[in-house]
Formats: sequence, C-alpha cells, structure tokens
Amino acid sequence: MDNDSKIIDINSRRKERDDKTGEDEYEDWEDDYRLISKGDCEGLKRLRQEMVKSDFKDIDAQWRLGDAYVLCKEYEKAIDYFIPLYRKKPDNSDIEHSILDALFALGKSERDFKWVSVPEIIRLNNEVSDFCYDYLKGKKKARVLDDVYCQLIVKGYLTFNEEGLLNHLIKDGRFEFQNDGCVHSTLLKAQRKI
Repeated sequence: MDNDSKIIDINSRRKERDDKTGEDEYEDWEDDYRLISKGDCEGLKRLRQEMVKSDFKDIDAQWRLGDAYVLCKEYEKAIDYFIPLYRKKPDNSDIEHSILDALFALGKSERDFKWVSVPEIIRLNNEVSDFCYDYLKGKKKARVLDDVYCQLIVKGYLTFNEEGLLNHLIKDGRFEFQNDGCVHSTLLKAQRKI
C-alpha cells in the first residue's frame, strides 16, 4: 500500500468509526502527531492536502497545510501559499508565525514580507531579561523555565527556544537556577537584592 492509499485509509477509517458511533472519537491531531513523531513530513503534507480538499473553506486546515510546507523545508512555496491566507486573515497569529518561520529559515527577516501589521518579534535582549526578572521577583517559589517561556509566547513570535532563553538568563546574573538535567523543568527564581 503506497502512502497516498494509507492517508485515504486513515480518513476512511475515521469516517467509518464516526458513522458507527455518531460522534467523533478520533481527532484530527492524532494523525498529525503520528506522522510528526515518525518524522514523516511528506506524509504529513499529503494528509493535510487531503484535509484541505475535503474542507477547502477551513482556514485552520489551510494553515496546517502551509505549515507542512515549512516542515518539509519548502519555504518559498510556504510563503507563496500563505500570502492569500494572510491577506484574508491578517490577525491570525498561526499564519503570521509560520510565515516568520519560513522567512527566518531562508535567512530573511520580518522586513522581507508585506505585513498589514508587523507582528511582535521577541529576540533575546535586555528587555526579555527584565521581563523575566519582573515576572519572577514577586514569586516566593521558583518557577519552571517552561512557565517563564510561556509568558513570553503570549507577547509575540519568539526567535529562541527554551534552551536559548536559559543560557541568556544564566549570563544575566540576576537569577538562581536548579537544574535536574532537563532544560524545560529547570527551576528559576529571581535573586533577592541585598
């Protein structure tokens, strides 16, 4: 059985199960997760193409297909695909972030795209350090790095991952750390002023 047949088979199994039970026991993300876990970006792209064909008005399905182009390292194709979606939904942060992923992967910057409104780009700098310090200084207990990272995600597109943030804050000198070997669960606390 070739990959296209597998994708069609997955969709028919889902439909058959939904018809029998009358409710959706199988969620769309489960197929995505399985393919991403196996590193099968091409299979993911084909699955998402089928999803768009079955509901071409679903903006989320369209975004997921464009994101699959990014995961397949088809950055120019992804940007071209996202332009009409972005024009239709310029406030959709998923679309904005996928465009930024493609631009940065091509070595370009946010200035290389015609935005309706330029998205907030968060880079590692003193503002990020100050934000983290201000967030932690009022807390009695230490917080995990993921908590701090999630506070930043809400502010805009992050050009760094959790490990980059941790290394940046270690250099800052205003934080205490407790690490059990896993970056994500590193505990952080703002040092008290003496």
